[in-house]
Amino acid sequence: MKKHFFLYLSLFIGIVTSYSQKTSDTKQLPINGFFTNPIASPDTNYVLLTGEHYHGVFLLDARTNQINQISDVEGSGYGYCWNEDSSSFYFKQKDEGEYNSNAKVYNYNIGTKKTEVLENINNTYLPSYSGFDKKRNSNIVVYTNTATLKIEAIDLYSSKKWVVTKDDGQFYNAILSHDGTKVAVHKGADVYIYDTNGSDKGIKLGTGIVTSWSRDDKYLIGFLDESKDGHQVSNSEIYLFDALNAKQTKLTSTEETIEMFPSFYGNDKLIFSDDKTGHIYISNLKL
Repeated sequence: MKKHFFLYLSLFIGIVTSYSQKTSDTKQLPINGFFTNPIASPDTNYVLLTGEHYHGVFLLDARTNQINQISDVEGSGYGYCWNEDSSSFYFKQKDEGEYNSNAKVYNYNIGTKKTEVLENINNTYLPSYSGFDKKRNSNIVVYTNTATLKIEAIDLYSSKKWVVTKDDGQFYNAILSHDGTKVAVHKGADVYIYDTNGSDKGIKLGTGIVTSWSRDDKYLIGFLDESKDGHQVSNSEIYLFDALNAKQTKLTSTEETIEMFPSFYGNDKLIFSDDKTGHIYISNLKL
């Protein structure tokens, strides 16, 4: 399910830090163009970017600030994700005239610079798919069942499927933790955490949209927007969600820029985009 949510932050470090002691030293990346939805590789050497309306996939080398376009197809920038060893990433792309549901999953290898279609991987498995882990005997992904609007999981090794969200409600945007044991899900405007095995009911974390787990799976980052007219977003702020203590902390409180898609950048940084300018920013984050 595609959702647009906008965040308002300051372009100036002083304004950001005056509202939160958890963020500091906000800097704009020196790149040209309009970009959004930044997701850093686990080793932080690269960042995935897309254009307006998820148009295209771009690979930013964070060490040189050089950008290469990998895909120019509309919608290909929605739901992309990294392989855990940072050697490749996955995105979905549909042919001209096809529906989004017909999109195929592609893998781009950074070393060989080759793109390969993965015929056996369903496009709904993104963004939780991270390639096969040969060190484990399972490879679990989570996704929304479009017929029931429940969150389901599948072990790609055994093909075993099960329901994660067994209680009442319609759920979307499932985000699997790095260790695979927890799933952050959305139900209306609220955020819940479930055990991936589906054994328990969800625990409410707060209200908003979460976009990324921290590397230690203790926190999620996300945002909460508001609208004065019910149509356009009038304001929105970044929040930190404590997955262990089930609480959320407001990180920003400004109205100067339109920000969206915050995600963790390594262990102690935050990366996000300004939807007004298409600029990408990185901020230190104290957890």
